Amino acid sequence: MRLAIIGAQHGHVLGITRQLAAQPGVRLVAVAEPEAEARERAAAAFGVPGVADYRALLDDGAVDAAALAPVNSAKGEMAAACLDAGVHVLLDKPAVTTHHDLDRLEAAAQGSAALSCALTLRFDGPYLAAKRAIEAGEIGRVVSSASQRPHKCGPQQRPAWFFDRAHNGGALLDLCIHDIDAVRWLHGCEPLGVAAQDGAVRFTDHPTFTDHASAWFRLADGGAAFVRASWLTPDDAPYHGDCRMVIEGARGSIEIRTTAAASCTIDTGGARRTLTDFEGPSLDTPTADAPGGLARDFIAAARGETDLAVTARDVIASHRWALLARDAADSGRLLGAADVPSAKRGGP
Repeated sequence: MRLAIIGAQHGHVLGITRQLAAQPGVRLVAVAEPEAEARERAAAAFGVPGVADYRALLDDGAVDAAALAPVNSAKGEMAAACLDAGVHVLLDKPAVTTHHDLDRLEAAAQGSAALSCALTLRFDGPYLAAKRAIEAGEIGRVVSSASQRPHKCGPQQRPAWFFDRAHNGGALLDLCIHDIDAVRWLHGCEPLGVAAQDGAVRFTDHPTFTDHASAWFRLADGGAAFVRASWLTPDDAPYHGDCRMVIEGARGSIEIRTTAAASCTIDTGGARRTLTDFEGPSLDTPTADAPGGLARDFIAAARGETDLAVTARDVIASHRWALLARDAADSGRLLGAADVPSAKRGGP
């Protein structure tokens, strides 16, 4: 299978590509990136040619699959063009920054090419352990959850577009998308409504940049979920972010931590156990692979050997609710699926 990097604006794509290229029968053949410095850096890392225009790869049928990490605002159209050309697509998150682009991506995903996104919590050891415990009925029906996802920003290492919401998408898309997808997956149902807020308290010299965001979801089974993320982890902290999730069930609870010592604690009142032995994947460790890991899952699905763990439907639904959360923050209202823009698609 011939693989290309299309867009090399985030380092995530290098780790994703290492995992993909480590799969049997997969060969990286090119890097397509309009910015010369980013293109040359990625091409040199893998010893492959670089081209400025990704469409050259599509026009001559040179690739079978692509890992995409262009500027966030360009992802939707580029991914849709790849799918239209029959190229399987694995996107870095977020997949899109507007409802219009999500509509375009959804339409393109109806074809034969596979579409997935690096919503990596579904492949992370503590989250997989939580999912298994929930499916086994250990804590009863899931009632509520609360997640936090603080990150270091490292502004000196970020490109200018990162601080422009029109190109980045904002914290609700760039960060909260992970936990929004995890809510749908772990609760096992869809949201019905969302209220949200975002803002900037530290990086206030960028007018449209949001360095923190929160969203509350009302779920179809009567449950609720709260997600919060930020770029506020102190620069001198020994970790990138103290990410956690607490899940409450009718008969117990689960606490997930993914800082230095990853853990999943399952508490059913009479019994409490903490799991710490995981083989979850890291985008910086090409050989790490949890059961159904990101790269193996995508390549197997592209070959028609299995279904995707993060399906096109998951990509669309999770990003739709992230976009609605951003709309809710902008409007100050509780929004539902009926509030998806239709007459004026294409706005931020």
